[in-house]
Amino acid sequence: MEEPRFIVDTMLGNVARWLRILGYDTLYKKDYKDWEILSIAEEEKRVIVTRDHSLHRKAINRGCKSIYLSHDDMAERLAWIAYVVGIRLYVDLEKSRCPICNGDLRKTGKNEVKDRVPDRVYQLYSDFWVCKRCGKVYWLGSHWVKIEDILEKARAMLEEYKTRKYALGGVMSGGTRPSSRDKF
Repeated sequence: MEEPRFIVDTMLGNVARWLRILGYDTLYKKDYKDWEILSIAEEEKRVIVTRDHSLHRKAINRGCKSIYLSHDDMAERLAWIAYVVGIRLYVDLEKSRCPICNGDLRKTGKNEVKDRVPDRVYQLYSDFWVCKRCGKVYWLGSHWVKIEDILEKARAMLEEYKTRKYALGGVMSGGTRPSSRDKF
């Protein structure tokens, strides 16, 4: 089964970054217009992730897949997306993408990044990844604990959603029970 690809509206840049870290091809620009999002989603068969109810409705009416998020909490957002389209809620370093530009990451030798990271980082860490598109360097630094905490919380919430048996015929809006008039 092909993994979902996303396009995220201008209000959810942080969600785009998280989806990329989780390894999902995710388009995002701060200045996307609704018509651009709809056009790209239709053409490229991408799932729209939005906080804009009007955009969500337009997407559904055009036959696009759309997830309306009302949550502010990142773990809740990720759990809901996972519930709706089945994304993984763990980081697979072989699939992770650049959270900034959506480019593919490649693992690299420590020597290649010596002059591109702070000396302390170079001394403390031995595993590095470089974005093939923008060249940004990544490592599993202290922020990794926060990432894992949020994903652990999201996995627990996902189990709660499954236990509550939310119907998949609905809007898929931030944790509320979908109504029969709404669609994914």
